[in-house]
Amino acid sequence: MMTMGGLAKPRKIYLFLLLFCGILSTWALTVAGQEDSDPSESVSIGVVDRQQIIRDSLAGKSLRNEFEAKEKSYREEISDRENGLRAQQEELARQRAILTPEAFAARETEFANRVEQLQRDVNERNKKLENMLAYGMQQIDVAAIQIIAEIAQEKNYTLVLDKTQLLMVAKTYEFSDEVIAVLNERLPVVSIVPSEELTQ
Repeated sequence: MMTMGGLAKPRKIYLFLLLFCGILSTWALTVAGQEDSDPSESVSIGVVDRQQIIRDSLAGKSLRNEFEAKEKSYREEISDRENGLRAQQEELARQRAILTPEAFAARETEFANRVEQLQRDVNERNKKLENMLAYGMQQIDVAAIQIIAEIAQEKNYTLVLDKTQLLMVAKTYEFSDEVIAVLNERLPVVSIVPSEELTQ
């Protein structure tokens, strides 16, 4: 008989929204067309805060809201199924005295299979959430990098660095707010579900 300890509690579907963590280890851009410039010329550096861009942009907020809603839906689904299994486990314990050993063993096996299926479904939901987050992040990342390159070209920056990789930087080097302003116009909303999945 499986005890309450034998019913493996599904892992909570954790919120994977760690702002840009692991998406790109470095976000340094050499402005296109300036790679072959005279090495004797001075390097002009710009800085952007990738975490601020995700935190404060409309696209980043859209991503968080949609992701959290999906995560909550999955969590509630798993919780309901877990509660159902616990009720089935209690009923199985009550039936032990009235069932034949063979019948009880069959029902116990059936219950164990349901527990294993729930565990597989939890893993599947977590994987889906990871993929959704990566898909949403990719949209923001592509748009932001394009905007950064354009602004850097206008400001004649030869190198753009991510503020999170620096120990100290003067505010005059940073242009994150400009990136956010343009990003808000071009990409106010992102979807975490690919269009091909929406049509299925």
